Amino acid sequence: MATSAQSGFLAALIAGPLLFGVLAWAIHGARARNAVALLAAAVTALGSVALAVSGGFRMPCTPWLQHVGEALEAALVMVVVVIGYRMRIWAVLVLGLMQAGFLIYEALMPHQGSVATPAFVLDPLSAVLLLIVSVIGSVIVVYAIGYMHRHEHHAPPTAASTGRFFFFLIGFLGLMNGLILTDNLKCLAFFWEGTTLCSFFLIGHDRTKEAHDNARKALVINTLGGTLLSLGVVVDQQQGGDGSLSGLVQTSALIPVVLLLFATFTKSAQLPFQGWLLGAMVAPTPVSALLHSSTMVKAGSYLVLRLAPAFVSTPLAPVIALAGAFTFAVASAMAISQTNAKKVLAYSTIANLGLIVACSAINNPLAYAAALVILIYHALSKALLFLCVGTIEQQIGSRQIDDMSGIMFRMPLTTAIAAVAMGSMMAPPFGMLIGKWMAIAAAARTPMVLVLLVIGSALTIFFWAKWMGRIVTTSYHEKYTVEQLPASMKWVLTGLVAGVVGAPVVCMPVYRLY
Repeated sequence: MATSAQSGFLAALIAGPLLFGVLAWAIHGARARNAVALLAAAVTALGSVALAVSGGFRMPCTPWLQHVGEALEAALVMVVVVIGYRMRIWAVLVLGLMQAGFLIYEALMPHQGSVATPAFVLDPLSAVLLLIVSVIGSVIVVYAIGYMHRHEHHAPPTAASTGRFFFFLIGFLGLMNGLILTDNLKCLAFFWEGTTLCSFFLIGHDRTKEAHDNARKALVINTLGGTLLSLGVVVDQQQGGDGSLSGLVQTSALIPVVLLLFATFTKSAQLPFQGWLLGAMVAPTPVSALLHSSTMVKAGSYLVLRLAPAFVSTPLAPVIALAGAFTFAVASAMAISQTNAKKVLAYSTIANLGLIVACSAINNPLAYAAALVILIYHALSKALLFLCVGTIEQQIGSRQIDDMSGIMFRMPLTTAIAAVAMGSMMAPPFGMLIGKWMAIAAAARTPMVLVLLVIGSALTIFFWAKWMGRIVTTSYHEKYTVEQLPASMKWVLTGLVAGVVGAPVVCMPVYRLY
């Protein structure tokens, strides 16, 4: 049972960011809006730490909470249908109507759950994800304050308001916290669809044709995942499930598990669903950092890790492991040929998500620990790299790696931090190398997966070393002048690099925990 303090923290972490987001949208003054964003970041980060260290709990699913979850899910499905109709995105309209049909069918079926069925659960896995989402996500919100002030001067005249931007950026954290902490499948569907809509509006923020097209692509692919998840909930209910994620894992009902796994593949951009994540690069840098490091893609990683006990001992496990390893190797190979810095980061994200999927399907405690280590370290390092690239892009006006030659002299602080972040993705003593070593060791008995993991790991070293060499190589200069950055951007970059350097110490506790 959750204590009153834990219930308060839970409400603050889910509803708080949404309320702060509404306030940021309603306020027109930049200073007041920035103060709201800072307060939202502080409350979310500190609240997540307080809840994570408070101990595990299971909050029962009362009838009124069940009805609230159903009503919210229905409301979001209607929003999806309206967007599909108004924007003439027929695939989204059809998928939204299918979800509406599932909701009606669920309402007509008898509910198998009871008051003992948990609505929200905090355990070691959800605690780790909660800290990743809330702490790193809050840091990105702080960075966005200085970044968006600069972005306003260069954004297309069609761009949406900065207030609306912060509404979706901050609200995203609340939806992700709910997704991670809920154990009720209907609430999970609501939070899952909520993150899809947030990503749609954030990717399309600048409202250019490219942003519009890529936002549409993201909406189609992720709505497909939401529809598969909703279908999985229906099948689970039809098979007598109690409507909880933990109950589904315990019964190991294969069909709903497979449907939910397909949903995770869309969210975590596994082949062939990687297109939406690559298209997300058109959004302002804080959006790219948030989607790629601590929120959107981590929803897929979280769910596949949560479902792992239900399928690791089945014939499905080798298929999932091979699919993840294949994504890891292919995406790493595709990153080598990219000259756009954000596309390199995007393919690297897809590759590492594939590695997490592969580890989750290897029936070995070492593999599961490797997945967690990679998940933690990827969130830190990739958030830092995206923010560094965004800072560099605002300074030189380009995302092309070839244009970054000699940037060490022009932006020594940002370049040095970026070099450390790149090193953390491939070199000792950083956690990514430890995680990959653990993954390779765990895959020793699955030859095809092992070969793909070795190839992917070798390719990642190649493209990181290639990029690092480009930015740190410069002619001799007797004196370097540190670039001027807004305080919010400077302190976030230095704070994150400190976290990247200090993070290896958490690898062993995570390994021992699992």
